[in-house]
This record gives sequence, C-alpha cells and structure tokens, in this order.
Amino acid sequence: MNKVEQISNAIEDDIRQCRWLPGNKLPGQLALMKRFGVSRTCLREAITTLEMKGLITTRHGSGCYVNNLFEFQFTEPMSGIELNSVALQLSIMETRLVLEGEAVKYACERATDDELLTIADAYKAMIKRRGNALQKAKADVNFHMLIAESCHSLIVVSLSQVFYAQFFNAIYGTLYSVAGHDLTLSEEVSAAIRMQHQAIYEAVMIRDGIAAKAAAQEHILYSMSLLENRI
Repeated sequence: MNKVEQISNAIEDDIRQCRWLPGNKLPGQLALMKRFGVSRTCLREAITTLEMKGLITTRHGSGCYVNNLFEFQFTEPMSGIELNSVALQLSIMETRLVLEGEAVKYACERATDDELLTIADAYKAMIKRRGNALQKAKADVNFHMLIAESCHSLIVVSLSQVFYAQFFNAIYGTLYSVAGHDLTLSEEVSAAIRMQHQAIYEAVMIRDGIAAKAAAQEHILYSMSLLENRI
C-alpha cells in the first residue's frame, strides 16, 4: 500500500467512524500534511481519491467537506404527497421507531464523553425552551439529531440528517396538529413528553443502551397513539 492509499484510507476510516460528520469541514491542508507527514501533492492525490469515492467534496476557496451519503436522493422536494396527512405521519413515526431506537442504543455504546456533554446541553436547553411551538419542535428534533450523530454509524447519521430535514414539518405536525389551531399542547401531553425525554436522557447519560432504546421507542409509540386516535 503506497502513501496516497494510506492517507485516503485513514481519512475514509475517520469519516466512516463519524469522527467527522456529514457536512463537517475537514482540517486544512497544512494540518493534514502535518498529521500524515506528507507533501501537498501527496495529500491532494489522496483527497482526489476520496472525491472519486463520493465521500468528500472540495469547495473552491473553502475547503473539503464530508458528503451526506443520501443527500442527492433528497435534493428535490417531494411532490404529490400531503405532508400533513395522518397516514404519512404514521409512516414517518414507524421509521423513527426503528431509526431512533437503534441510534440511541449505539450512541450509548460509542458516544465520546464530549458528545454526551453536548447531548446534555441540548436536553437542558430543550426543557427550558420558551417560545412558540416551532421553536420547541426545533429544540426537540435537535436533541434527537445529536443522539443520532453520536452513534458513530455513517449510514445512520446520513439518513437521520436528511430524514429530519425532509420530514421536519410532518414530525412537527405530529404532535402540534392534535391540539388545534393554537398549536399548543395539553398539559397532559406536554408532561408525558417531558417524562419520555427525561427517560431517554437519563439512560444515555449512564450509557444504558437497553433502557435508552426502550425509552426512545416508548416516546415514538406514544406519539403514534395520538395520531391513531385521529383516524
């Protein structure tokens, strides 16, 4: 294996292990040259190899960025689908049931201590969040997204990023549309969601993957039950 292959393989491993997340900018050329002890020419050849594999994109004058594996499949807005339909929302929640259950389990096993601190900060910000329903929903999704990004699975992270972005309005509407036009939740629903988020958070903080997965799925199943009551 030559030096170019060694460098490209090392960077690829970092990407696949989510040491750099999709959307993240790679360290600059000087930092990478110093890390690997190679010339600029050698590093550029390694970068070209990674670009050809579709793992990174070089933006002129900006740097190299990690690609999302599924972004190109979601570049066009969905047409002909009613995002506020209960049927679609239930389908989305079924996907979350699988995706978030596995993501939180792996996050408990693989998250770094710094990532756990970031999740903790997001959780505390979420429970203190004041403002309208949209702001609260964004804080909610951010909490779940940070957990997904801490699972160190490139496919799960890539899918989660595009999934939350593409279907945010449907996810947002899952709860807030059940409460009427004022977009406020009943105290009973709000209290239940707070307890579910707390259970997820506490399990993640002690790295209990089994409890975290169960709590995440209970959270999704509860939301699904609210939707099913509308059918």
